[in-house]
Formats: sequence, C-alpha cells, structure tokens
Amino acid sequence: MAVILLYLLRCLVTALLLLPGTVTAITYMAPMSKAQWNLELSQFSCRMWQAIPVYGDAIFEYRAGEKQRFYLSPTRRAMKQGKALLTSNSPLWSSQRHTVALAEVPVSTGNRPVVLKSSLANKLLHELNEGMSPLFSRKAWYSETDEVQVGLSSVNFQKAYGQYRQCLAGLLPVNFDQISRSRLQYTPGRWQIDELARKKLDLIVLYAKADPKVSAFYVDGHTDDLGRRLANYDMSKKRAEAVTQYLVAAGIDEAKITTRYHGERYPIVKNKDRASRAKNRRVTVQLAR
Repeated sequence: MAVILLYLLRCLVTALLLLPGTVTAITYMAPMSKAQWNLELSQFSCRMWQAIPVYGDAIFEYRAGEKQRFYLSPTRRAMKQGKALLTSNSPLWSSQRHTVALAEVPVSTGNRPVVLKSSLANKLLHELNEGMSPLFSRKAWYSETDEVQVGLSSVNFQKAYGQYRQCLAGLLPVNFDQISRSRLQYTPGRWQIDELARKKLDLIVLYAKADPKVSAFYVDGHTDDLGRRLANYDMSKKRAEAVTQYLVAAGIDEAKITTRYHGERYPIVKNKDRASRAKNRRVTVQLAR
C-alpha cells in the first residue's frame, strides 16, 4: 500500500513539473535505435548489461555459487541518497499495460548507487521479457526539485536473455572466493577423509579443473593440543597426506601441491575446551592463481 501511495504521489509531482515555470525530470534511457543488451558469459559468471547514454550501465550479474543481483553503474553521480521509486512502464510504441509501481529501492552514494537483490532482480528480468521498460525515479543529488529518471529498454532483450539463461544453467556450483581457503574438520584420533570433507574436496577439484589460472595448492595439517607433541605431529602429517592423495587421485597435478604438517603449533583458537579443540583439528586447503 505504501508503495502504491508513493507512486500516486510521484504521478502528482510529475504533473506539477509540467506546469510553466517548473523543472522537468531528466531521463536517461537508450533510444530504440541504440538499445542493446551485451553479454559476458562463462562457467564462472554470467553478465548481461545495457549501456545507458550519458548515464552509465545497468547490469544483471550472476556469479557461480552466489545469487543473482542487478545494479546501476553510473559514470557520475546523478541520484540523491535515499529511496528511489521503481516502476514498470509500457514502452513508447505500446500502451497495452499501465505503469505499475514495483518497489522502493535504496540509493547510496557509492559507485553502485542502486543494487537489487535476487528476488527483485528476477522481477526486473520478467518485466523486460514482457516488453516493459523499468524506470528508477529519484531526486537529483544537486537539487531538491529536479528529478532523475533512469530507464531500461526492452528492445533486443529477449534474444540476449535466452543466452543469459543458458549461461546460468552451466555455472559452476562455487566461485574462487568460496573455495580458495577451505577447511576440513576431524574427530579426535582420525585422519581419514569423511563424507563432508569429500564433498568439499570434490568442489575444489571441480573448480580447479575448470579454471586454468589455478596454479598451486597448499595443504596444511593441524591437531589440537591433547596427547604428546610428537604423536600430534604424526597425526597432522597423516591428515595432510590423505588430502593430498585424494586430490591427486581426482586428477590434480601433484607437482602443484605443497603438503605441510604442523602438529599443534598453530591453533586458530586457544585449546581451552572441547569446542575450541574441534576447530583446531583441521586440514586447510588453499588455492593460488
């Protein structure tokens, strides 16, 4: 209800702006003859964007292992910080559907002033696929009366969207940031790889085989402080070597793997109770590229 009321208020303000002596809204939007949707597609990320003349870019992005998002990337500041009204409008060549208020969205002062999360980004894609033109409206940063409107054109959208969706289906389940520093946990006295550790290692192998930039693996074994120091050193060695053997058996070049073992020397937390010791019983796998 609040969004609808705000939309009606915006309509009233727009009407007032048309009166003599008032300032009209400044609208940034690609004309039909120049509206294009560009693509950058891979197993690691899918990007689809439209260049908006004078303003900047409107970008849909889906990184492997993350949720989709949409953001505006202007070349200069245009909107005032606060809340922008997002509407879906009929294109200029059609009046079959009326303008619909979709949401109020935050506007920041950074280089990505408008960022939409997955659900609203999906809604935006749906509106564009239906031939509608989403529009962001907000006061200009330099004026209390002037308004800035940033619009997306649906011209040439459907073909690009089809390729974008194909890319989404082929994304890896994780990205580099998510697996570049992985930790495997162990129960006391165990060095064997359990099911949870196996799943993590399989993701590392899957990503590393897809990304030729991955040049090195660092496998480090650790224990808690229970037991004799020499026995702990031997246990950390068994844990690290088991992980290295798993990676090699899965197809990772052994020459790229550095295997190290440290016993109890490098706890990540103090060994004061059962929970802290559980954190210290670990093997870490770091990827470099």
